[in-house]
Amino acid sequence: MPKTIAITPSWFWPESIERVAGIPPFGVWELCVSRHARDTPEAPAIVSGGTTIGYAELNARVSNLSERLHGVRTEKTALLQGTTDVANVIRLLAALASGLCTRIVPSGVTTDSASDATDIDLDEQDIDNTGVAAPIQMVPSQQFLQRPAVEIPGQMGPVHHSHRSLLANAISMVTFLQPQPDRPWIASLGLDRWEGLTSVLVPLYLGVPLVLDTEGKGFAETIVEHQAGYAIHDLDAATATTRESKRAVKKARSILDAILLSTPGVFNPGDRQRVGKSYRCPALTFFGKPETGAIFASHPQWYLDESVGIPITNAHVVPSDPRNGAPIQALWELVESAEVTVRGPMLMCADDQEQGRYVDGRFRTGVIASSDANGMIYILPD
Repeated sequence: MPKTIAITPSWFWPESIERVAGIPPFGVWELCVSRHARDTPEAPAIVSGGTTIGYAELNARVSNLSERLHGVRTEKTALLQGTTDVANVIRLLAALASGLCTRIVPSGVTTDSASDATDIDLDEQDIDNTGVAAPIQMVPSQQFLQRPAVEIPGQMGPVHHSHRSLLANAISMVTFLQPQPDRPWIASLGLDRWEGLTSVLVPLYLGVPLVLDTEGKGFAETIVEHQAGYAIHDLDAATATTRESKRAVKKARSILDAILLSTPGVFNPGDRQRVGKSYRCPALTFFGKPETGAIFASHPQWYLDESVGIPITNAHVVPSDPRNGAPIQALWELVESAEVTVRGPMLMCADDQEQGRYVDGRFRTGVIASSDANGMIYILPD
């Protein structure tokens, strides 16, 4: 494992970045759609190919569909395919506004709605009605904000996230990265993944264009066409693009302010370096789990190609004994290896069965990591 000279204080933290950020007591729809429709109604919200939907229109479509779904009892479950396109983003936002819990399945996965106890198929819901409906006037209760709102696949079974944890993921990433305002974001990951949900909610929370490549033009081509400032992609997929679409990638150089690269854990630092050099921008890895959301991320001010990053805003990470999850009473940089346990508002809604994966409110990830003298984290092989 690479080590660096301790030229900065222990647990280096980027300048002006808050370690903790509050999560406002509002729902996803209120913070990601309706407030922008009120303040900047004509600003582009979602861009897909030659289609642009402004925040006023997005608010109207979400509101109309939400009104139709609002009569469905909240104990019912909705079903949505994980394809990240305009229609599914609207369906997801409407379901969240209506109070339905939506089970998101990978794109192309067929399910028997009867056997799965699914009461409404969101893929069949019409989102073309653009008439302006009266918005739902709702002061969300803490119970509403913290109960399960979406269900996605996890490593050990279904994972539920609430309005609060979904927003916490987006707000924590925004607070940590401090992206440039008004620059479009490209989302290329499925809604059935926590990274995909975050990649959609971050630009909508910021009020900047969310760019979706639904016409299959290609990742690099989409960067050029929309002059995107940020893009969220898989490290492996981004690396493949630099090899398979060299001409398109060359045209996309120096456009992005940063490319955010999801990694499942151990990764090849040479691939990361290749992506950064190919696009001529910071290649920022980030790591998390469906149950936790983002835990570690790189920051453009300072990072190493070999390291996955440092704990992001709101992620309180404690090195723990992998045998029982007990905290190790030492700084990360003094520990050869330890299990990553994490506490924060991004954690899933835990039921009685999942409580066994917690120790003193900290979620046991099962991930083993170490740190260098500067607090940079390195995920270790299983």
